[in-house]
This record gives sequence, C-alpha cells and structure tokens, in this order.
Amino acid sequence: MNRFTYCNPLSIPDIPSGRFLDAEQTNRDPREFADYRSISDPSVVYHDGKWILFPSYSLAYVTEDFMNWEKVDIGISHLRYSPAVTEFRGKWYLNGHTLSELYVADLPTGPFQLLGHMTAVDGKRVYPPDGCFLADGDRLYFYYHSCVDPKGEDVEYMTATLGVEMDPEKPWQMLTEPVEINRFEPEKVWQRMGAHNQNKRMGWIEGQWVKKIGKRYYLLYSGSGTELPSYANGVCYSDEGPLTGFRDQVRNPLTRKTNGLVRGAGHGCLVDGPDDSLWVFYTNIFCYNHLYERRISMDRVLVDENGELYCPDLTENPRFAPGQENAGEDTGWMDLAQFQRPTATSHACGRDAIYASEDSILSWWQPASEDPEPAITFSFGGASHYHIHALRLIWRDIGMEALNGVMPGPFRYLAEYAIDPALTEWRTLVDASGGEKDLCVDYRECDGPNAYGVRLRILGAPDGITPGLVSLSAFGNQ
Repeated sequence: MNRFTYCNPLSIPDIPSGRFLDAEQTNRDPREFADYRSISDPSVVYHDGKWILFPSYSLAYVTEDFMNWEKVDIGISHLRYSPAVTEFRGKWYLNGHTLSELYVADLPTGPFQLLGHMTAVDGKRVYPPDGCFLADGDRLYFYYHSCVDPKGEDVEYMTATLGVEMDPEKPWQMLTEPVEINRFEPEKVWQRMGAHNQNKRMGWIEGQWVKKIGKRYYLLYSGSGTELPSYANGVCYSDEGPLTGFRDQVRNPLTRKTNGLVRGAGHGCLVDGPDDSLWVFYTNIFCYNHLYERRISMDRVLVDENGELYCPDLTENPRFAPGQENAGEDTGWMDLAQFQRPTATSHACGRDAIYASEDSILSWWQPASEDPEPAITFSFGGASHYHIHALRLIWRDIGMEALNGVMPGPFRYLAEYAIDPALTEWRTLVDASGGEKDLCVDYRECDGPNAYGVRLRILGAPDGITPGLVSLSAFGNQ
C-alpha cells in the first residue's frame, strides 16, 4: 500500500483571488492593494471515502489521499465566507456567511439548489455570520456568532456564539429565539485581540463548529483575529444538551501557533475520519497584501481521559495522511533546505535567495526580471548525503491583477538533486515543466534518492506573473 502523506499548508489547486470578497468586506477599493489568492475558514465532511472541503472564496474541493485535490462544480461558485454544511435526513444542506439562502442536494458534491431562506421565529429573514449546523438524531440546530451587549463590562466590542433549534420539516426556519452559548471572556488571554493577545478590551469570537461525540456536545470557536499569528481555536463542551450548559475545557486553546511558516490556527472544523480518527482543519495567516490573505492546514485531534480535546502538535512537516497506519504522526522527514543559505542566478532588489530558506511567509526570493532561466540552489552542507522523500514549494504570484486580466496559473519548473558533494552532477527530482497543476502551495512526494543538494529551475510562469518563492523545503533524512 502506498504511504500517502500531507504537509501544511495544504496543497490545494486553483486557489482563487481573495480580493473580490475582501475588498467588499473591509469597505475598500480593490485597486488600493495588490491582488492575491486566498482560501480559509474550512468546512469539511468525510463521506463515502472522500473528503469534501467547503472553504471561503471558492466551492468545492475533493480528495481521497490528500496528495491530489480536485476542484468540483457543486452548482454554486462560492458562498462568501465560512460555508455551513451538514447531512440531515439523507439530504445535504449548505448556507454561507451573512447569506439567508439555504441550499440542498442529495450528495455533498451537489448539485445544490435553493431550498429556502433562513428565517427567524417572527418570520423575518436572517443573515447569520459564520454559521454551522448540528444534526442530532432527528433534530437540527444552527449556531453562529453575533455582536452582543457588553453588559457593563469594560470592553470596546465583543461577540458571542448563539444557537437555535431549526424546524426539521423546514430546515431554514428557526423554532425559537436564539440563545447565547458562550461569549468573549477577557480573562481568557488567548481570546483577546492582538498579536500577543494584549488587548483585553476587544474580543471577536467566531468560526463556530459544533460536533457531538458520544453524549457530549463540543463547540469549536476561534479567538483573537484572523490576520494575527495569535489566531487560535478553543473548545467548550456541554453534557446537558446542544443549547445549554457549555463550559470551556481546561486544555484550551486547542490550536494555536505563532511562529514558523504555518502561523495562526483559527476558524476551522472538527471532522471524523477513517479508523475512528478525529481531525481539525484550521485557517493560517498569509497576510502580505491584505489582512484576509490566508491558507488552510489540518492536524490530528485526540480525546483525553476527561473527554477533553487536544492536538498533540501543529505541524508544518510531512505527516501520514488519514487512513494510513500512524495517521497524523510525524514521518521523520526534516526540512533539509531550511537556513542553508542558497545561491541564485539573480534576485530582484531586496528579494535575495536567503528568503526562500527562512521561516517567514512575508518574504520571498524573486529573480531579476531580465533573468532568462532563474534557478536557486541549496547545498545540504558537508560531505553527507540525505534521502529526499518530499518537496514543498510555496509561491507568490507577483503582478497578479485580475481586474486587468493578469491571472495566476501553474508555474513550470524542474527540481533537481545533486549526486555529488560539489553539486556538479544533477538528476531530475520533480518534472513540472508541463505546468499541469496550478498549486501556489506545491507539495509532492519523491522516491527518496540520495542527494547532496537540491536545485529549482524556473522554466515559465503565467503571462504577466513573476514567480516569488516564499519557501523551498526538501524533506528527508539520512
């Protein structure tokens, strides 16, 4: 059996421009900032051996092995942000951020059709942000975040989670008034705004996802801010019911990561996988052009002896994929290229080769515009060789401008490995010269050849686009 792996951020194809939504959301002229790609706020289901991803900006993506994702047409191009998806009574339901429309399909891959409009108990339409459903037997519940009255607390603003039961015969119809499940609590430092959670007067609870495990109800929610490395997920749970008795678990936050290439670990979902495994998908920051520029990652979740959820590790090196033996565990492959001081055929001003080997998503190597065949070379150091098992490239699309027709697409390249310490003889590691896949995070497994170094030769890019290499990671061991 093939041992499939995954690596964060996830290698998802055809990630679209995020500016068309983000400019509207932040009330800005799109031309005030450079164009960029974005994908975030994942809602994921595991169905019939397939993982279906419903993210912000673009719907939807399917994989069976986490090495190959496919963009599929579900009848809806996007639902703004934070799609809410669930299976209930043999049908699949879908709603989007601040949208009243509720869609239905026979399969999670669609085609989805309009069923009705989310409606309050008084008959008025509602437009809930960051919604999620919980199908609990023959009953259906809906949760979302809302700004709330601070009730005398010394805060500038705060939000809370609201929950409500829906009519199972008319799943767009609320049966009662929503009730408050939890709210921002300034004494819980991880919930505060700020890169260091320094602002105790601001709290933005969002990204709700509710899951039942056994008889316990778990609410996953995020705090801090989506543009910050402190963006995190926490969990509260109830043993009383889906709308009452929730309390924060001791192990909070569930996911929080403030350094490395994968920074920020907020707004996501909890998903059952094969072999009774549990996984969390979450949003990472990638914020250079805009505060909503983001990517998606995932990791294994376990349940402790007290029924609390915890993540053994938040990762950015290869892990065994769901369905594999030791799923979620470390492969033992290390980044052989990181901080190895690469050399390049050229670089644009201020975009030196070293930036492709560090651990920041805000810097990158960019070849000079007159370089006919840019290349960057990494030595693994010394006379020792290593086995390369995987390669990950993280790109930026410099010059992307959808409003002017400059669209992103596949980068064409050849990755090679050196078979001698002097780096004079090279063999092919990955041949992407045909440019078949559009992957701004490009993760590929390799055959484990003995190598003393690695070289990337850039052979082409979409018209009007200059490649920026945020990171080259050659994962392996001795």
